[in-house]
Amino acid sequence: MSVVVFLFVIAAGFLVVSLVGPYRLYWRARPLAAGQPSDAALAVGRVAAFGIAGVFLFGACSVLDGVDKESWSAGEVREAAEKVSSALGNEPQLPGSSADGYTSLIEAEFMRAGEGRGPSYAVSVERVGGAHDYEVSAGGAGSSVCLHVTETESAGGGVFVPGANGGSSDSLARYDLTTTVDDGPC
Repeated sequence: MSVVVFLFVIAAGFLVVSLVGPYRLYWRARPLAAGQPSDAALAVGRVAAFGIAGVFLFGACSVLDGVDKESWSAGEVREAAEKVSSALGNEPQLPGSSADGYTSLIEAEFMRAGEGRGPSYAVSVERVGGAHDYEVSAGGAGSSVCLHVTETESAGGGVFVPGANGGSSDSLARYDLTTTVDDGPC
């Protein structure tokens, strides 16, 4: 962060030089015989100082943007969790495994919802207890959210699975998921 402050300070210094033009004041104080630069040369110097200030300002903003993309904020985690909640309710899902539940599905949706906000490797989704409660945290956010998933059997039916002998058939139930998001751990 100190690099960003340093770049902003340098940009501010060059901006002051371009707006005030202290070299113009210096040359006005000297006698005419000293060989003063022309007004065009002074204007070119001001434009150059303004351009250099712009380059340093752009560099500072780029570094600041890079730092922002390296971590999650609490608001970004909450917003991505809200998008996950809405995405899970869009279509029926097959039941999650008894150990994993919907952890991998939530993690994939969270990474999709939070694209460009923070590093995906910093996302952690953990199932809490035996119910369908999932604690989602992301590196740098300093806070987590709790997703409560409720599953109800879908009215649209299940997935047809043909039997091994070709005659019998079974159907796997699909579930409609409703999700609520609470701030803090589960």
